[in-house]
Amino acid sequence: MFSKFFKSALVCLGIFAVADSRAQEHVLFWGQELGVGARAIGLGGAYVGVADDYSAVYWNPSGLGQVRRMEFNLGFSHNSVSNYANFMGNELEGNASSSRLNSLGFIFPVPTYRGSLVFGFGYHKVRDFDNVLDIEGFNPQYAAFADIVVPTYDGWVTDVNDSLFQQESILEEGSRNHYTLSGAVELQQNFFVGVSLNIIRGRDDYGIHFVESDTKNLYRFFDEANKIVSDLDYWQYDRTIGSDFSATNLKLGVMYNPIKALRIGATMTTNTEYEIKENWGEAWSEYYDTAEEAAVYDYQSNYTYKVKEPFAMGVGLSYRLANAMLAASVDYQNWSEAKFLTDPPVASVSQAEINRYIRQELTSTTSLHLGAEMYLPMIKARLRGGYFNQPSPYRNKELHPDRSFYSGGVSLMMDKQVMLDLAYVTGGWKQESSDDLTYATTLEDKDFSKLIGTLLIRF
Repeated sequence: MFSKFFKSALVCLGIFAVADSRAQEHVLFWGQELGVGARAIGLGGAYVGVADDYSAVYWNPSGLGQVRRMEFNLGFSHNSVSNYANFMGNELEGNASSSRLNSLGFIFPVPTYRGSLVFGFGYHKVRDFDNVLDIEGFNPQYAAFADIVVPTYDGWVTDVNDSLFQQESILEEGSRNHYTLSGAVELQQNFFVGVSLNIIRGRDDYGIHFVESDTKNLYRFFDEANKIVSDLDYWQYDRTIGSDFSATNLKLGVMYNPIKALRIGATMTTNTEYEIKENWGEAWSEYYDTAEEAAVYDYQSNYTYKVKEPFAMGVGLSYRLANAMLAASVDYQNWSEAKFLTDPPVASVSQAEINRYIRQELTSTTSLHLGAEMYLPMIKARLRGGYFNQPSPYRNKELHPDRSFYSGGVSLMMDKQVMLDLAYVTGGWKQESSDDLTYATTLEDKDFSKLIGTLLIRF
């Protein structure tokens, strides 16, 4: 009975509020980027100065020049996400998991009179968007119903402004994937250069399910004649944002072995311009104590915009001593140089405003990767461990904290040509969050873990 009162020209307030939050959060920072290959990840991503297998196409393409035999690579990964959330004094745990193909590729050396010439191509998943949040609690201070539903009626008012029981569930999943063609050459003895052409494709699905209930039965008055809707049993609400994005970039690398035990590598990744195509959806249904029908609302829209990620640089080295190897690398990127190349997908925010926000709120980051590996000849296996951090590009560390990860792994020789690499990486961080549906601060304690298995066959 209420559908006739909807403003047909009104763009709903709720979805633009969450869109503004997502735009400021920045599409480039969603999820966890851990890289490619069980061995590399087991070493904490300290692979710029190692890069002697297929995963070099991601870490440092010049490392392909060290490979002397054809190599086939197949990898799978399993992600687990846990989020312990405290909202209005209530604690809930949310969990999500997924299993995906991590890498599939092939590298082949071309016979040369001297030096080396090696090509590689394949697919790899470099970033996971998996995220979960479940909260519930009695909110005595705010009601999303009043801010989101009531303004969509023409001239209606409400007293439903607080003291409702709120339940919210957020689930996000997806990945960023690279389709890569790489090549490397040994220009002179022990000096390699290489390049990777990355065709980037990805999908992120972000959804919120929200219920707001008058559990204490405080609101029971409805007057259609005077347009007063101060009656509510419960309100059920869903938002979805599906993002498809594409881009192309180049990664350049060099590798130098001044002595047999030492490798020094460096990389540079060009600016990356992403085109993001988003489908936004919002739907709700309202249920009242005195009204006979539930009002239903459904809204869909599509947007396309472009974002530029600034160039990145990395340096790394590795040193072998007897049966051991130590590795370290550093990555640098100045995120204040990121920018929207078009207006963002938010009606109230312009391209100039969002880019000004980026310059003010973002800063440069320097990420450290450390790893160690030990070969055990008695069992023909390699054990490894690593550490790396992901500094937040935001100046506000409470809302966007730094993240640290620890990893470990093992390589098992199946026979002379087949090797199985396994790695496990885990990390955790705490952060504060809020949105236009709850407004009260949620304290989140997040844990992320990933298991990777890579099968390597050399011919």
